[in-house]
Amino acid sequence: MWVALPLCLLSALLATGSALQCEVCASREQSCSGRLQPCAPSEGTCITVVAEIRLEGSPFSYTAKSCLEPKNCELGPFSLTYPHNVTVRVNIACCDTDGCNAGAIPVPTVSSVPNGRQCLSFLRVGPYHWNGKDVLACTGAEDHCVEESGIVTRGNIILRKTAAGCGSPGACVKTALVKKYAQGVPEILSQAKCYPAPRAGGGIGEPGAPAWNPPLLLRAGLQCTSLQ
Repeated sequence: MWVALPLCLLSALLATGSALQCEVCASREQSCSGRLQPCAPSEGTCITVVAEIRLEGSPFSYTAKSCLEPKNCELGPFSLTYPHNVTVRVNIACCDTDGCNAGAIPVPTVSSVPNGRQCLSFLRVGPYHWNGKDVLACTGAEDHCVEESGIVTRGNIILRKTAAGCGSPGACVKTALVKKYAQGVPEILSQAKCYPAPRAGGGIGEPGAPAWNPPLLLRAGLQCTSLQ
């Protein structure tokens, strides 16, 4: 017994010492800082997420740093543009050494120069409904059409969303499943589609896809009513 006790203590110390340590923080600014915290055994990645959302010209920023499972790391940047000047700009960086997420990463910028492509657009987030079916001229590197519906949660806040618009190629990594972008910030999409945007003057919609149906997308987004 007395021989086994020191071995158990040594094993515990070695296990604690080998855990990855990441900076953990959250802020409504474009940067944040916090203490290093040990990660769970399955969390072999440190992540930094910085986002800027503009609603009709008014900017809202968010930054989070935490531990994360490597399978959930989808490197940024990516951007999305919806009707009525609603934009989402996101950058994501992952690393795997102690304290490697201590620095800041920039919010991506998007050119306002039209690229000759266009997408159907629609946006509803929570109680806010910006418009019905419309056509949006894409700009800069946003040469894909993105359509998605589902929910995003942060603590006790649950936002249901149904959206379609122009996106950069990096936005195509989203799939219809549960995905954590940082600790405590999961996104559950019931629908996620991304395809090359047609050129202006051509047909709108994914080749071979069903006709655009915002009410159907909305119903799909409302199917998720609770989290496990």
